[in-house]
Amino acid sequence: MAPVLLAAALATLQGYVFRETDGRAPRRPMTVELLREGRSAYRETTEPNGTFEFAKVREGSYTIRGRYNDFVVLEDAVTVSAAGPNFAALMTPKRRAGAGPPFGTVSVGQLAARNDRDHQKKLREAGRLTKSRNFAAAAGLYEEALSKHPSAEAFDTLALLYLQLGRPDEAFAAFEKAIAQDPKYLFPYTHLAAVYLEERRYKDLLAVATQALQLDPKWVTGHVYLGQAYAGLGDLDAAARAVETASGLVRGKAPGPHLLLARIAWERKDCRRAREHLDRYLALHTSARAGPDMQKSVEMLAGCH
Repeated sequence: MAPVLLAAALATLQGYVFRETDGRAPRRPMTVELLREGRSAYRETTEPNGTFEFAKVREGSYTIRGRYNDFVVLEDAVTVSAAGPNFAALMTPKRRAGAGPPFGTVSVGQLAARNDRDHQKKLREAGRLTKSRNFAAAAGLYEEALSKHPSAEAFDTLALLYLQLGRPDEAFAAFEKAIAQDPKYLFPYTHLAAVYLEERRYKDLLAVATQALQLDPKWVTGHVYLGQAYAGLGDLDAAARAVETASGLVRGKAPGPHLLLARIAWERKDCRRAREHLDRYLALHTSARAGPDMQKSVEMLAGCH
């Protein structure tokens, strides 16, 4: 008797893309892809209002990526399940402080084209080595390139490579050079803050978030990090104000602030508000439901009165 082949479960993934600058949809259509093992499995284009929908997706884990032409703007992980609704809210990051273009795309190739041919060759090869996870060789090429053509983008990338290589002191020095090279370039602040948050260095996190927000008081990510710093230091009122500001700047479209607001409400023993914010977070980021920590949090809140 021939074996029975079960059809793979299919599901729908919906979502939207919004700009960190003002919470609105991208000014032009964006390509959204679902990748497995580094290869594009599904591809759609955003509607004028920033929404997208993948109607028939095999359930499982994917990398979701948003791009303009060949330039990747955002990337995240999603889990698609046939058991329930699937949704992903994706934010295009703000690159520079203050007003101006909402997103200036600068790829390795474009950055290389600004300089001489030898510099172009080094940066392109460094990009290839990074993709193949040969971080040591890529860092060496960035070091050579930066000795002649310093730039905030390249110093920031080198810092991230140093982190991958377990060289934190050199990474922090490279982040500082990136900020000194171009103080309005926001990515080094983001990456530096992420390290401080992971290491629970809340005073350092507060300092870097404050520094960035002095340059751009409407930077959403900066307000989120500020809130996380205050929460870590025990000032829940200041944390709530910072995160509510962040959420308001993007019209409530970002999932992250709702998770932190749920945590703050829980610390205040406000079960109703904690449930509301956690429900909103999970509605915008359904992939988080699968995590054991999140399941535990949902169960704790269900029994909270």
